[in-house]
Amino acid sequence: MKTQYKPVLIECYVVACASANYRGTMVNIVSDSSQQIDLICAQHLYKSAPAVNLAVISGAILTAAFYYQQAGNIILLWVALICLIACIRIVISRHFFLQQKAGFNRLALNFWLNAYTISALACGLSWASLVLFIPTTISPVSISVMYLIFFALMAETITTMPVILRAYYAYTSPIFLAAFLFPFFTASREMLYLSIVSAVYFLFIVTTGLILNKRYLQNFSLHLENDELIDKLHDENIQKELAQTKLVDHQHELERTVKLRTKELSEINATLINEINERLRIEASFKHQAHHDALTSLPNRLLLDARLNHAIERAKRGNLQVAVMFLDLDHFKTINDSLGHDVGDKLLVSMSKRLLNCIREDDTVARLGGDEFIIIIEQVHDISDLDPLLKKIMKVTAEAIVIDEHELSTSASIGISIYPDDGINAEQLMRNADAAMYYVKENGRHKYHFYTRELTTTAYDRVTLETDLKKALGTDQILVYYQPQISLKTKKITGVEALVRWQHPELGLLQPKQFLAVAEQCDLINTIGETVLAIACKQIVKWKNLGLPIETVAVNIAGSQIHHSKLVEIVDNILQQTKCKTEWLELEITEDFILKKTQQAISTLQQLRDLGVSLAIDDFGTGYSSLSYLKQLPINKIKIDRSFVRDLSNDMADAALVQAIIAMGKKLQLKLIAEGVENGSHEIFLAAHNCDYAQGHYYSKPLPADEIEKLFTTNSDGSNSNIKSA
Repeated sequence: MKTQYKPVLIECYVVACASANYRGTMVNIVSDSSQQIDLICAQHLYKSAPAVNLAVISGAILTAAFYYQQAGNIILLWVALICLIACIRIVISRHFFLQQKAGFNRLALNFWLNAYTISALACGLSWASLVLFIPTTISPVSISVMYLIFFALMAETITTMPVILRAYYAYTSPIFLAAFLFPFFTASREMLYLSIVSAVYFLFIVTTGLILNKRYLQNFSLHLENDELIDKLHDENIQKELAQTKLVDHQHELERTVKLRTKELSEINATLINEINERLRIEASFKHQAHHDALTSLPNRLLLDARLNHAIERAKRGNLQVAVMFLDLDHFKTINDSLGHDVGDKLLVSMSKRLLNCIREDDTVARLGGDEFIIIIEQVHDISDLDPLLKKIMKVTAEAIVIDEHELSTSASIGISIYPDDGINAEQLMRNADAAMYYVKENGRHKYHFYTRELTTTAYDRVTLETDLKKALGTDQILVYYQPQISLKTKKITGVEALVRWQHPELGLLQPKQFLAVAEQCDLINTIGETVLAIACKQIVKWKNLGLPIETVAVNIAGSQIHHSKLVEIVDNILQQTKCKTEWLELEITEDFILKKTQQAISTLQQLRDLGVSLAIDDFGTGYSSLSYLKQLPINKIKIDRSFVRDLSNDMADAALVQAIIAMGKKLQLKLIAEGVENGSHEIFLAAHNCDYAQGHYYSKPLPADEIEKLFTTNSDGSNSNIKSA
């Protein structure tokens, strides 16, 4: 029973809570709890009256529509009666709430309860009169519908009217009597069973109404008791709030006191911090002055010795080399004497900034005094790696400087010593670099010279090599070897790189590093570049005619060639003469060119791109340039330098750098090729990180053209053979 009537009890409680809005009115109207309960009951009944009576009107209309054909027009009178009574009940409920707002006494409350009971009786009688408007000879289906209507009418008010039992019985009793007596007016004995069913159903409805009335009254009584308890709790809460207010006031006073004291301590603390910071600043200034040159802020001799010793220790652990460059400005004394020391000092400051821009972050530029500078280059793998840096230093020191409206032209003489070949400690390296610098001073200035004779080419050897090279350009001594470039997706040869060789009649086959530096100094580099380009273009045309699946040939272009005003014309002429298509040719430029780029050079590269020639950056990652220049160049491909690929398997830093270069190239929508692939782990790593191509001795060493042709064998499916056997 509890479970069955739980929704009803919840509704009763909600109604009781809603009636709390009228507490002020109830106190003025009634005094005892029974009268308050009667008022709540009246409010509950009249509040639901409009909706209930609208439903009654709708039900009456539907019922009349169902029985119209059997009862005729007389059923319309019954509908009119129902609608009239329902409208009267709605009007009564409206007047009840209007009078409640004005206030009424106990007698008025009894009047409205009686009025509701009478109106409920009238409504019940009007529904019961339905049996008078329909004939007794209607079909069994129609009789069943009538009884369903009667049962539904008695059940629909079970959640509202039991609040006042007399109103509930006044409504349901006439309907029950009509349902009970109707079978007695029919000729069928089977219809008498409906009377029995009606009696049982009415007994159930009456019992349910009694139970619900009891629960309503209990909940309303509890609600009133709760109101009294709430009043008491409200008074207690007021007392607690007063006490809490006093406590909060004391707390605010304490907080104001603490805040004032904290502010005083903060001011004292700020003063102490300022004094400490000033002292630290002074100490840092003294420390900087003790270890740096006052004019240029470069490291002085004391800090230079410490950094050089540290560089030597690092080189010992890594089995690397350290280069010490002793630089002296040529004719500085003349500038100092003629224009004054202020101009000379500004020249030194400007020159120090230029030198700093030439080196890496880990390297050091120091000033010993006067016009002498020391440069420490750490982690040198090969002495030849110093050539680009030395040329850059020679260039920036020879550029004109405007100081106080004076355009000054100067140059530098540089001596270089190498650890450990030229000394095992700082003193020996400094002394030997100084000696090499003075050798330059005595032999024409504006040059650089290594201390040991074994690390440089003698003047005689250089002149001889230069003479032989000029003769070689008119013969077949200049050769081109080709190294395959492999697609990491298909594992097939897709292109080759053209690499120059010199077949010297006495010295044998010379590598590029053995003669290109001489060629560049004697202005033969452009001629050699044009020769290699012509040979490579002829060869790719031959391979295409043979049906070899080589897509492109890559040819290195020197920086001086790019600056050549006729490079585009030269490339175009060679392509036409050799009948080489532009898409078969790829030109590689070194990353060092990025530092030397000019608008004219970029324009030259763009014209080459407009021809349809692909462009790639060679030895990417080894220069000192900013990567921000990369997006300004009209290139198609990046070639990752072998120095990063070599230690991929055991150097996390190199692996991270290669990943970063590949990711950057992909973002810029460039193709990537890695050179120097020496083993399978290199190939697996590069393929896993979406590098496009690879080349190196793991696949094949550089080979003559006829050996390249032997690498290709035609299988039944047309694929390439395994080239690693070569």
